[in-house]
Amino acid sequence: MASNEAASGHTNFKSRRPFLSSPQVRTYILPTGFGYAFGAVAIILFFLAVGYANNLIYIFLFFLISVALTGMIITNRNTDGVEIGKIEPKSSFAEEPASVLVSLKNRRTSKLWELELFFQRNPEMAFKEVLNESIEEYIEVPFSSKKRGEIQLPRLILQSRFPVGLFRAWKAYKKTPLILIYPARRGDPRFPLSSSAPEGIQNLGLFRDHRIYQSSDPVRRIDWRASARRQDLLVKNFEEGEKPSLKFHWEQTASLENFEARLSQLALWIDEAEKHGHEYSLEFGTFKTAFSKGPGQHKNCLEILARAKEGVV
Repeated sequence: MASNEAASGHTNFKSRRPFLSSPQVRTYILPTGFGYAFGAVAIILFFLAVGYANNLIYIFLFFLISVALTGMIITNRNTDGVEIGKIEPKSSFAEEPASVLVSLKNRRTSKLWELELFFQRNPEMAFKEVLNESIEEYIEVPFSSKKRGEIQLPRLILQSRFPVGLFRAWKAYKKTPLILIYPARRGDPRFPLSSSAPEGIQNLGLFRDHRIYQSSDPVRRIDWRASARRQDLLVKNFEEGEKPSLKFHWEQTASLENFEARLSQLALWIDEAEKHGHEYSLEFGTFKTAFSKGPGQHKNCLEILARAKEGVV
């Protein structure tokens, strides 16, 4: 019984102080540069007050100390009241700015102010002016990488200097998810001459009508059923066809010696084909995709390139 009470008391103690329950989300606080200067001024005032026995200087000194102590408590509470929920990375291209969705929840019953979020070793940060009480909001945190592939997101730092900038309180979140980075889009945007798909799989557009077969018409365009009914050879006429389908493969980048440069060239062609509405396919090593277009095809092809390993092709 005694042990249960002791355990319960320990749990209650931790629940009242959530920063003690998990060292990974513990809040730290240190003076800023302005805070150190503020402290130096306070020390000088202290010696002046003692040396001259001046009550006005004492009063002013105590006022500064009270401001510093109050600021320290508010800064710490302002940061400690934030709880980070989901971290949702979105695949992006290497060497390009991207963002990661992060949910923030205010555990306090009052508003939290001037919150900054950033990933370690990434200079750009997201700023949240106000986080309303007891609600959860999503914020986009900038992130970019020079390397492609599946990489671990660096530590996510949440910090604040509110209200007077004397102290900086921060939390570091270590358990971040993986993010898939596509190869950088670099190279010649013009499609290679060998990328045109075989005629048999080109999209010919919508059917318009029939006409009499001529010797220059391909046999595959003969409509045998209509020809049998009309007792004459008829071929199909189509509306203007859609954009030609494109076929990309590793050998088209043979003029580039660098492995990463070849991946970047393929990534650029795939992205350009998607933007301009072409159907396309990719052959890369043992991977081969069907002709298609749209977000699914775009993602599928780029993921193959993002996970490519040198020497496998």
